[in-house]
Amino acid sequence: MRKIRIAVACLLAVPLIVLSPVYAFIPAALLLLFRAKKSANRWLELCARLISNCSLFALGVTMHIDGEENLPTEAPICYMANHQSMLDILAFVGPAKLWASVFAKAELKRMPFINLWCYALGCVFIERNSPHDTVKAILKGVQKLKEGKPMLIFPEGTRSKVDTIGELKNGSLKLATRSKAIIVPITIKGLRDGFEGITNFRRVHAYLSIGKPIPTASLSKEEIATLHEWVYGEVKKRFDELPN
Repeated sequence: MRKIRIAVACLLAVPLIVLSPVYAFIPAALLLLFRAKKSANRWLELCARLISNCSLFALGVTMHIDGEENLPTEAPICYMANHQSMLDILAFVGPAKLWASVFAKAELKRMPFINLWCYALGCVFIERNSPHDTVKAILKGVQKLKEGKPMLIFPEGTRSKVDTIGELKNGSLKLATRSKAIIVPITIKGLRDGFEGITNFRRVHAYLSIGKPIPTASLSKEEIATLHEWVYGEVKKRFDELPN
């Protein structure tokens, strides 16, 4: 069942990805030649949104988004979300319309077409088996935030294998505190059933909820020390409130 559903989705998603250099990156490159950087980035964002929405539709996923009114208008912004599925990034870029840098495995540099979109997102590549490279990647992330570029962080560090929220690693919050970013807690629920947990052909209803922002610039040392509990509490509370 899972293989059939994924194969059907690939019939729509793969051509969109393979042809993206033609309809996405070539026009963006032409816009850059005319020094229209904002327009080029906006075009890539719209194309990525198309790919994400079509991929989720083909997999039978209906996303329910709430809390858009909580999105800050000032920068830097650090989105922090629980990690449920390989589809999480698609939900952010597509239905939620959130365009942010993420940490990505260094192996993705060698994946044709996918690597182009990683560069378009401004991904920070990381060798997970190298502690030295991990430190360098974190510093790059801090620098991006200081430059005003949004970042999406999954503080759990890996995808949850069950429909619960894992422990949030305190170290990942240093990205936000060192750059004095605004943390936006985000709760994802139900996306595993759209890919990793496929069992039938029914449509899957998944949720992405945007919580109230947490400014870190004015936090005391005591508040920073318990920040991971604060963020975890916001995400967990909303997770329990969302439908199963």
